[in-house]
Amino acid sequence: MLRLRSNPSSFARHAGLRLAVVVTALSLFAAAVAQGPVLSPRSIVVNPIPGFEVDVWLDKDPSGRDAPAYRVGENLEISVRPSADAYVYLFSLAADGEVVQVLPNRYDADGSNNFVSGGTVRTFPPGGARYTFNVAPPQGLAKVMAVASRRPLDVSTLASFRSENDFATSNIGEDAFARALRIIVTPIPSTDWVSATALYYVGTRPQVGAYGTLRIDSDPRRGEVYVDRTFVGYTPLDYDLRPGMYDVEVVAGGRSGSERVQIRPDRVSDVFLSLRPVVQQGTASFTSSPSGAEVFVDGRRVGTTDTGRVTFDTGSYVAEFRRDGYTVQSVRFDVRANGDTRVAATLQALTGTLEIQANVGGARVFLDGREVGVIASGSGRLTVRDLPAGVRELVLLAPGYRAVVQDVRIEAGRTSSVTLRMVRP
Repeated sequence: MLRLRSNPSSFARHAGLRLAVVVTALSLFAAAVAQGPVLSPRSIVVNPIPGFEVDVWLDKDPSGRDAPAYRVGENLEISVRPSADAYVYLFSLAADGEVVQVLPNRYDADGSNNFVSGGTVRTFPPGGARYTFNVAPPQGLAKVMAVASRRPLDVSTLASFRSENDFATSNIGEDAFARALRIIVTPIPSTDWVSATALYYVGTRPQVGAYGTLRIDSDPRRGEVYVDRTFVGYTPLDYDLRPGMYDVEVVAGGRSGSERVQIRPDRVSDVFLSLRPVVQQGTASFTSSPSGAEVFVDGRRVGTTDTGRVTFDTGSYVAEFRRDGYTVQSVRFDVRANGDTRVAATLQALTGTLEIQANVGGARVFLDGREVGVIASGSGRLTVRDLPAGVRELVLLAPGYRAVVQDVRIEAGRTSSVTLRMVRP
């Protein structure tokens, strides 16, 4: 943390700082729909598409891209610069969760006025100030956060002034601080606020850094970036993460791309994704009357009715239903994303005619076990029409005569003839 040392020697605690990647303002497309503020492991609260920038840095790292180490008792200076006119709020968050509001404060005129003109650098303590910031325990990673807003903010839930203190403080901790800040800025248009953070270590800097950086871009740009399914911003984007493996996905205009990325401490992991059209799928179920028809979709066999659900990419298709003895039926259908389409066909039987000549008038005629008529006396004939094509079992029965059993083939669109002779036993 930081300790405020004033002249004469009065002290007030000031929380520790953090150095984060400076938030880069992204161009706002008129058609873009902004996601809400993002909770970031390193930057705490980030605006995915700010309309301007704010930089915050420490005297040991003017670049704002490192995490310098400060000895206990060493002096520290904080600088901030908005790119546009804004009300600037500076907070120090110690490793133990203590929060101190650096700006605005009640200590002097420089601290009470938190309106900063665009491009102007404000440094704390300012030149000639009657106080200094001294680094104090606890040791560990501390953070400084800058929030710049085109309109004044009510930050009393983040830190409050005690009657005897010139700097507002709280002990809500980093997690509660981040969530409260997100509530404060959510109602504000995304173009009207921006944040940045800076890290530093109290005591010895560890050999392995606490964060690595994911630097991601895409074609096309302005894609939504998701890390382990959590929205973190828009491409191009620098996003700081704890070391480890992450699933990264970018989505833009019906296109997407993904990659599994390893984040290493103190290193930048570059990812570029060429986004491809998102393939959406649905299902279709096929039935027919009668059932047992083979189903072919765009020439590919998908099963025999009833098929149950078959998965397809979204789009339009043609299904063909085929069964021996029936005409081929074609049905056009559409597959909707995440939907199920029922595709049904009524099959028309292929028919022919059978003429039967027999020597016994009145003989009963059966086809496949079904009586279809009797042999006419005199002509000795029976004509049966509209028979399904295929091989059928023909049976003749007459009292006092042996049964005649014979297979006959019915051909579609043709008349088949058969002559049978019945004999007595």
